[in-house]
Amino acid sequence: MNRSADLRNRDLISSAIARLHAGILAIVCGLLAGTGLLVATVWLIVRGGENVGEHLGLLRNFLPGYSVTWGGAVLGLVYGALMGALVGWVTGWIYNRIVNLRHSASR
Repeated sequence: MNRSADLRNRDLISSAIARLHAGILAIVCGLLAGTGLLVATVWLIVRGGENVGEHLGLLRNFLPGYSVTWGGAVLGLVYGALMGALVGWVTGWIYNRIVNLRHSASR
């Protein structure tokens, strides 16, 4: 293979690497994390028992105001959505930076 064909193939591969839309990833991760915490809290409330949500209730150490109650479930949805969105956006941003660095280094 000659040098021009090798460069052309490298450009095709570099352009095929997908870049993530950090905003979309933030929305998806936020929805998943918020819904996950909401469902976990509601599940424990509905299940009931003597010590409802003893372990999940420890989240109040990190999430002010959160508790295993109906109000806490709604607050957990908000906290989960915010934290999930932040993690999703940062993940997409870092991924895109790495792709851009690799793409510029391959030229």
